[in-house]
Amino acid sequence: MNEKYIQYDDEQDELFEDELFLDYHRNKPGSGFNYVIDDVVKVYPKAVLVGAIAASKYIRPPIRPRVTYDVDILLSETDFESFLADDLPEDSHKNLEKYFTDSDSASHSLQHKSTGIYVDFLSTESTPLKNRLIRHILENRKKTTNLLRLGESKIDIVKPEYLIALKLNRYYKIPRTEKGLCDRLDIIKILKTLISHSISFSFTEVNEFMNKQEIKSFKRIYDDVKFEINAEKKLQKDLYHQSMYIIDFEASGLGKESYPVEVGWGDGRHPVTSFMLNPDCMDGWTDWDPRSLEFHHIPREMLIKEGEDPKRIAGLMVKALAGKTLYSDEPRYDNMWKDRLLKDAGYDPGLIKIKNLKYFLNKMIKATSPKMKFTDLLEEFSAKTKIPHRAGPDVIWLFEFVDFVRNTVFDFEA
Repeated sequence: MNEKYIQYDDEQDELFEDELFLDYHRNKPGSGFNYVIDDVVKVYPKAVLVGAIAASKYIRPPIRPRVTYDVDILLSETDFESFLADDLPEDSHKNLEKYFTDSDSASHSLQHKSTGIYVDFLSTESTPLKNRLIRHILENRKKTTNLLRLGESKIDIVKPEYLIALKLNRYYKIPRTEKGLCDRLDIIKILKTLISHSISFSFTEVNEFMNKQEIKSFKRIYDDVKFEINAEKKLQKDLYHQSMYIIDFEASGLGKESYPVEVGWGDGRHPVTSFMLNPDCMDGWTDWDPRSLEFHHIPREMLIKEGEDPKRIAGLMVKALAGKTLYSDEPRYDNMWKDRLLKDAGYDPGLIKIKNLKYFLNKMIKATSPKMKFTDLLEEFSAKTKIPHRAGPDVIWLFEFVDFVRNTVFDFEA
């Protein structure tokens, strides 16, 4: 995803909400935080968005913003004093009465009428925030805030480095409290987004508002985030390059008495191994559903004439696949037929374990490109290529699909 989430104009960085963000925050009209912020702007057009909701605006999927129940708004000292005195211009007062319940100057908050969400107002008088930092933000908006657009309205939103500084200040003062731990969590999630998406940020101007202990605390958090990101990248790389075997069976039917009539397996690097199985070599292999012939097109007569002894093939399977990472697109049935083959051939079915290929690929997609869906990729690939419904060719087809998924999600992420 090469799209930059912070786009620039001549004066202020302008933050646009992309579809991934909107999918997370979208609610029915009148029920979401964006509507609350929009109505705040109608009362306080010079307000600055801070706090957990501001943090959420800088956090991108697959990282999820933490749950919060209020909106924190920073007001200038003049606006804050007018809020406490309930002394607003006529238009602002009308909007206040229209969208909010009566102001609660004691707790410095309003309640949004249509949503019930509280709006908490902060200023240089608020604790435990640093007065000097708050004043610097308000007096240097072009440097300290971005411009967040919400439909037709807009609001200043404190830049991520200043938001981190605010949260770090409170976390350092009250690290073991719920609020302090929530601040640390927000810092981690903001940093993860900024670093992983290569969004530039600088703490040069913010450092002067932090003491030595706060800077040390930030460095520890930053190092932890870098370590986690590097670990996630290694996991993604391992997912991409993970060696695997894929197995596929064709069978006499889908019932409990069904048995495999063909098996194929491979590692994606060497030619696929596949065999037809002769049911006449095994006691009790008499079940035959004519409907299965419509899929694999292998007559029973061909199996008896050209098929291998299942006991010999079971031995080859155990030798080749025991202990290997083995996948199937239909593990429920393939495990059933694998168990029937090994058990009837005198082997412990537990020697070979078949995992779910769809689950593996879905995990890869979520780890790298959460906007994509496994079902969409499968539908796209299936439209281009026909599923053979023979064991060996099916294994080849599945490896081609695995490569298609790997290349698609990693190209998308690049």
